[in-house]
Amino acid sequence: MLITAIGSASTFAEDSFEQELQQGCAKVKQYAQAGKKFYDQKQYAKAVKQFEDQAAWAQFCQMNAEESGIQVTDQDIEIANNNVGLSYAKLGKSQWARVWFLRDKDSKTSQYNLKQLAKPQISKDLQGTYVRANGFGQWDYIKISKKQNKYQIAFDGYYFGIRGLIYGPNMGQFETTMLITAKQANYRYEDCQIKLQFANDPNLGQKIEVKQNNSESSCGFGHNVYAGGTFYKVESK
Repeated sequence: MLITAIGSASTFAEDSFEQELQQGCAKVKQYAQAGKKFYDQKQYAKAVKQFEDQAAWAQFCQMNAEESGIQVTDQDIEIANNNVGLSYAKLGKSQWARVWFLRDKDSKTSQYNLKQLAKPQISKDLQGTYVRANGFGQWDYIKISKKQNKYQIAFDGYYFGIRGLIYGPNMGQFETTMLITAKQANYRYEDCQIKLQFANDPNLGQKIEVKQNNSESSCGFGHNVYAGGTFYKVESK
């Protein structure tokens, strides 16, 4: 009886996932059409939301193509990402636009759109939100705030498995501090070491180069969450 119950629960979970997947994938074209409608009406904030859903679900449906029942090409995903970027550019949020274009940095469309953006303004103030691209149109975040003579640094990272958009991601966080006069911060947890180096790129803006000593150490994060990579500043506060 116990084995039967476990088997039934597993079957239910599979059926439930497939149903949610197919329902979500059926909306990809709707998100694209609604986004275009709002974009043409110059309602760019509403367009962003629709295009972000288009980008997320397009990639998710491609990864689960056998069960989703629809075919999504790499170009479909590239178009969706660029739609988000163009909408952010219209909102005057050029740094958000830039990171969306960078999701497909080798494509001719993204390269063209990147060139249309004004060069980023570099600030001595490191406060703000920095992001790194994650799967399914999602982002990892580092948020910097100032308290007295130190910067407070908070990392929120995720790992999206192949079913992560429905079942949710694994998560990981850490917090550390850095003197306002410094450009490098460190975080340690057991055998985990993470270094954060603040720098500027004249074409891409303020960034943080994060190095995690190895991918084997969990750093107290959820399974497969990893902090290493380049984070670009998208918001000043």
